[in-house]
Amino acid sequence: MTFRFWRAAALLAPAAITAVALATPAAASPSWQLTDQYASSPVCYTPGGGSQDLEINLSGSWSTPLTFGASGLPSGGSYSDIIYYFASSPYAFLSTGPAPMPPGSSNGTGPFTVTATPQDFAEAYVVTAIPSGLAANSSFNITFWASDGTTKQTESVPIAIKTSCKRKY
Repeated sequence: MTFRFWRAAALLAPAAITAVALATPAAASPSWQLTDQYASSPVCYTPGGGSQDLEINLSGSWSTPLTFGASGLPSGGSYSDIIYYFASSPYAFLSTGPAPMPPGSSNGTGPFTVTATPQDFAEAYVVTAIPSGLAANSSFNITFWASDGTTKQTESVPIAIKTSCKRKY
């Protein structure tokens, strides 16, 4: 009888393991995505260095606050994060604040809609400082990141060092 028990167990064990694996849900993917808006339009700095507010654009929606930032900056470089809050009716600038980005949604371009009141929409920026002394006609990449505490997404941001840069606005 002992032999039959072990034989049955040996035959049924793989089926039991497969059933448990199929019943375990896979981790849900986030409902938001960094848009990679800098891939086709590198950020320009001059050899004199400087600081720029670089917008973080997301597509989708998020129900928890998102932290964001930058990494891979050259030696002497730094970043800070800032969020600009606006009201849409009547259109008015309300305030600025640090990260995290509050729960909201966006179509992937420009401001995002804030779920909470009193703000109607906001824009998130990584204020990126690049040191002086980098060679003209050189380039490198930095990385922007955003995280909901469970998932961290990244975006490669090309940086071009030129003798002069055109204004984007």
